[in-house]
Amino acid sequence: MSEESEMQNKELNEVTRALYAQFPAEMEKIMVVSGVELRFIPVSEVINRLNKVLGIDSWSSEVLRLERDPQEPDEIIAHVSITADIAGKRVIKHGVGGTSNKRNKSPGTPDDHDN
Repeated sequence: MSEESEMQNKELNEVTRALYAQFPAEMEKIMVVSGVELRFIPVSEVINRLNKVLGIDSWSSEVLRLERDPQEPDEIIAHVSITADIAGKRVIKHGVGGTSNKRNKSPGTPDDHDN
């Protein structure tokens, strides 16, 4: 293995460890969906982690698809892609997730579109 390859592997391992580091417990949030408790890390904390570890200009995200669930019109589903340059390699990952379209109590109009 060349010296350059060894350096890239070392950098990749360090970045991987930093990205996979456990988030502090106080960042964890809980949401109850259909009686099931789901634990998650808010996207703002994930973005902060990516900025800190990779740098603000070494990664990007793109919403590939955003649509209403045909069976549950108040559910919004998104397909998102994240691209990052890590140790000289381009890495692309995809994710799909959804959320309920919250409504104001009066007059029942949609709320919370920025999340």
